[in-house]
Amino acid sequence: MNPTGNARFEIASSIAVFASISIMALETFDLAPELKHALFVADIALSLAFVAEYLFRIATAENKRGYITSFYGLIDLFALLPLLIHAAASLRVIRLLRLLRILRLLKLRRYSNALDRYMEALKSISAEATLFTGVALVFIIAFAFVIYEVEHEAQPDLYRNIFDSIWWAVISLTSVGYGDVYPVTAAGRLLTLAMVLTGMGIVAVPTALLASALSQVTNSESEG
Repeated sequence: MNPTGNARFEIASSIAVFASISIMALETFDLAPELKHALFVADIALSLAFVAEYLFRIATAENKRGYITSFYGLIDLFALLPLLIHAAASLRVIRLLRLLRILRLLKLRRYSNALDRYMEALKSISAEATLFTGVALVFIIAFAFVIYEVEHEAQPDLYRNIFDSIWWAVISLTSVGYGDVYPVTAAGRLLTLAMVLTGMGIVAVPTALLASALSQVTNSESEG
């Protein structure tokens, strides 16, 4: 099978994965019994298709044992685990194993130059990314402890422990601001302002570095 054919085959497999995950999502809704049954049948059909694909890959592989034990071969095998234990699908923890199918999307990386460029760009700024990740963690933990001391007495139900404070720190650092946890004291509001302003820099700088690295990688490929 030529590279183009392989790419199309992987894209078709990925569409099947998205369909499978979509079925899993739809099952969380209160649906009519007929529709639930139709989704169940469709999921079984997709699972059997994944099994057939796995067996086909083994049959057509030049090195069968090598494929089975390879990274992508193991992804295919793990993606089949939900079917092997489908009889226990009523258990929620077991059903979550069906999400392993999404691992199959990792195989598209072999056919995407864009992903290759992205990974190369990430490698080129790995030191900076590590630094800013560490800085972010330090700020999150430090601000979480401070906000706990400031807000716990005023809002004991919202700032019950340090984990609630870490939640506040994360949504403040990323400027998400869900509104479920917010300070009411003057000190807490000033701390939130400082956290938001700090987060703007912590998020913006790595983003700019990645954009610059991607530009350099793209230009290098064009010149080459």
